[in-house]
Amino acid sequence: METHRDNITKKKLEIFLQSLSKYESYDISLEQYPTDSITASTLLWNAFFDGNIFEKNVMDLGTGNGILAIGAKYLGASAVTGIDKDQKMIDLAKENATKKGLNVNFVNVDIQDVAGKYDTVIMNAPFGSVVKHSDLPFIDTAFMIGNNIYGIHNYKSLDFLKEYYSKRGEIKRIDLVEINIPMIYPHHKKKYYGIKSAVFSVVNK
Repeated sequence: METHRDNITKKKLEIFLQSLSKYESYDISLEQYPTDSITASTLLWNAFFDGNIFEKNVMDLGTGNGILAIGAKYLGASAVTGIDKDQKMIDLAKENATKKGLNVNFVNVDIQDVAGKYDTVIMNAPFGSVVKHSDLPFIDTAFMIGNNIYGIHNYKSLDFLKEYYSKRGEIKRIDLVEINIPMIYPHHKKKYYGIKSAVFSVVNK
């Protein structure tokens, strides 16, 4: 598949991402949920137009079904790695990349064991709603391995996250979005839930 095109638009990116398969069962202890195509395209679009995707080495932390990693490769990243501690998510991400004809390296590994150096780190980290501060190891790892960081986070933690990010990097942009989460857990009563979220764009100091 051709990855980068001069006439790419955010809408085309959304449609491409929307076509990826999603898992039907999620682990609440890992705060898993599918990243919707609108939120994913917001993060990727920011990184792409900052010059931090095309021909860059990209790492996706907590890749899930691979939506951010595959989107980065579609936008012309030279190399993309997606990690997740859940093997079934890695398997699904590999299937999605194969179906799209894109070469993405997916690895089953815990966030604590990630190493290396990358131009750009992208992530939809756990929100810390079930396990408090479960998002922090993702942020810490991102600063250890990446020059440019793009993360989706819980809006409820916005002030704390601003301070946490600012200690190590320069916040370039914060986009407020609403993630649409389908009915995936037993306690869910509505077909969809809108979760107010923030997409951070940060440069490592």
